Amino acid sequence: MIGIIGALDVETNELKEKLTNVKIETISGIDFFSGNFNEKNVVVAKCGVGKVFASMCAEIMILKYNPDKIIHIGIAGALHKDLKIKDVAIANDVVQHDFDFESFGMKKGQIQGIDVVKFPCSESIVKDLVKCAEKLGINYKVGTIASGDQFIESAVKKNSIVEDFDAIAVEMEGASTGQVCYVNGVDFAVVRSISDGSDEDAITTYNDSRKHSSDVSTLMILEYLSL
Repeated sequence: MIGIIGALDVETNELKEKLTNVKIETISGIDFFSGNFNEKNVVVAKCGVGKVFASMCAEIMILKYNPDKIIHIGIAGALHKDLKIKDVAIANDVVQHDFDFESFGMKKGQIQGIDVVKFPCSESIVKDLVKCAEKLGINYKVGTIASGDQFIESAVKKNSIVEDFDAIAVEMEGASTGQVCYVNGVDFAVVRSISDGSDEDAITTYNDSRKHSSDVSTLMILEYLSL
C-alpha cells in the first residue's frame, strides 16, 4: 500500500479520479480514498492546510491502512534561486522551520523528545522521484524542504529559513508528515512543485499558478506510481 497526502483539493482530486475500485472512508473529518492504480494499492487523502492536519492524516493513514510508504505531494514556495514556477523540489530531508526550543539549549528546528532536526526521506523513493522528473523533462532540485504554519511572503523570512536550514523550498505540511512517519518507522518522501517565490509577490504568484503547479505535482506522482 502506498499512501499519498496533499493539503488541498487541487493537489489531490485528479489522483483520486484515477483510482479504480475506490472505497471512501471518513475518519476525523478526513476522507480517505483507497483503491488501485497501475496494479498498485493506493490510499489518497486531502489532509487540510497546516502541520496539525497533516499529522492527523498521516497517523490515521498509518494505523488504518498500514502503508509501506507515504509521499506528501503538492505545491511550495521556492527558496533556491534555481527553482522557478512549475519546477519540482524533491526532499532528501524535511525540517520544521518554526519549531524553536533554542532558549533551552536546543538547535533551531530540533524536535524535543526525539532530538531530530531534519527527518531523512527514503533514499529509494527519492531516487525514483528523480528518475520521474528526468523522464518527464521537469527541472528539479533535491534538498531540504522546510515546513511551518506560515505562508512565507517575505524576502527577509525567506532568507532566514535558507540561512538556518539551507532549505530549497518551503510549505506547510511535509515535515509534520515526516515526523509522524519517522516515529512510526514508515518510509516517506515529499515532492512539491513550485507555485511562488516566497517573497513579497508570493500571494499573487500563488493565486495565478497554483493549479498549473499542482498539475505538475500530480504528473510526478502518477509517473511514480507507474514505475
